[in-house]
Amino acid sequence: MLAFTHIAAGCASSLLVSGALNVQPSQTILVLGGGILGSMMPDIDHPQSAFGKRVLPLSIPIATVFGHRGITHSLLAVAGMSWLIWWSLHHLHWHQGYAVPVVVGVATGYLSHLVGDWLTNSGVPLLWPSNRRFVSPLKLCTGDLREYLLAFVMYGWSLMECLRMLM
Repeated sequence: MLAFTHIAAGCASSLLVSGALNVQPSQTILVLGGGILGSMMPDIDHPQSAFGKRVLPLSIPIATVFGHRGITHSLLAVAGMSWLIWWSLHHLHWHQGYAVPVVVGVATGYLSHLVGDWLTNSGVPLLWPSNRRFVSPLKLCTGDLREYLLAFVMYGWSLMECLRMLM
């Protein structure tokens, strides 16, 4: 999937989770920000990706050791990154009312990325280090019209949800 679609999925999924958890609007912003960041993080293993280009000193060695869609596209990575971000924010003395929503958003966005890549022909190695790849029976080709339609629907819904929260 394209970064454009991953970000749309991160927005939509983090807003859904915020609504399901009945978080305050100020915390929803933190969940949303975490969701956008989390939706890009798995592609740190691809130096030419939108996220990988921005963190090349990390992206290149990760890609060299694990390749694209390796450990960073697994449930182990979701748990590991969520814990690492929580630990970092805790040690920066962030108040739990701010740190927890960010971590929830990152985990949600990260999972949305994995779901998006699950919808492609390559699938994802959810149980890494097992080589088994999980692939959806319904597939989207990266960059096809259906992907753009899905992204626009998610962006539209996210915008409407944000506007609803403001009223």
